[in-house]
Amino acid sequence: MLAEEIGILLSILTAISWSLAAVLYKVGLKEEHSDVIVANGVRAVSALIFIFLVTIIMGKLSEVNKLTSWLLFLIVVNVSLGILLGDCLFFIALRDAGVAIGYPVSYTYSLFVTIFAYFLLQETVNIWTFISAILVVSGIFLLFFKAERNQNNHMVKGLIAALLAAFCWGTSIPILKVLLLNIEPLFLNFVRLIVLNIIVWLLILPKRSKRKEIKNLRRLSLTVLLAGGILGIGLGALLFLFSINLIGAAKSTIITSSSPLFSTIFGVAILKEKLDKPRTIGIATIILGIYILAIT
Repeated sequence: MLAEEIGILLSILTAISWSLAAVLYKVGLKEEHSDVIVANGVRAVSALIFIFLVTIIMGKLSEVNKLTSWLLFLIVVNVSLGILLGDCLFFIALRDAGVAIGYPVSYTYSLFVTIFAYFLLQETVNIWTFISAILVVSGIFLLFFKAERNQNNHMVKGLIAALLAAFCWGTSIPILKVLLLNIEPLFLNFVRLIVLNIIVWLLILPKRSKRKEIKNLRRLSLTVLLAGGILGIGLGALLFLFSINLIGAAKSTIITSSSPLFSTIFGVAILKEKLDKPRTIGIATIILGIYILAIT
């Protein structure tokens, strides 16, 4: 019983960690035209150092023997779609739409996973899947309608980026599931972060403008992006893995689906983001749809 309670607590802490990371990313991307690739590269460094230390402490480096060229190829594809392209789009969503709105819309990736599983893997869906889809689509439509009526181009751009991020994550997760059948989770996360750092810094270092962007980063922006990396793809991922070991993937996923709720609260309370009634209803509808999808 104690193990289950600890697992539930770790799942809640995972949701909070991911939500706080989003707040930190938003602060780091405060400038209107902040470079999201540079931001991704900065947070990738701190996350890799953190996971490297944990991997050594837990004695998981021996898992390297399980790596094959095919699995490494799948890791590169997974990282390119999910952590690189998906997270860069997620940063644009946070930057332009804000944490309170951009995070819940991005988190609809679970709906894309369900759609891909149905068409590609012939997995069954039930009536609740369709209900959750209707709720999610309705909530997103309400947010888009509100943004376009206000002629808020940044908000529209952020919402589109959030949907594309969800699509990228939804595409990459089935690949991740295949990888988890062959590689221990902690070591897999370590390798993914190595691949992420290699790819993202190959995109940054050859370009003078991006090197200049790094040099011009304010100390606050640099600090929060490094901290966000540890919380988001470092500690958050680690807590999630531990919670899965204690209470299973199903329960852990259901509990961590509360993450968009925390992000909305943090966005309003910490970042002072403004939400009117239509946007609040839209966000609540999306979160309800995500939760129904998780529990069914």
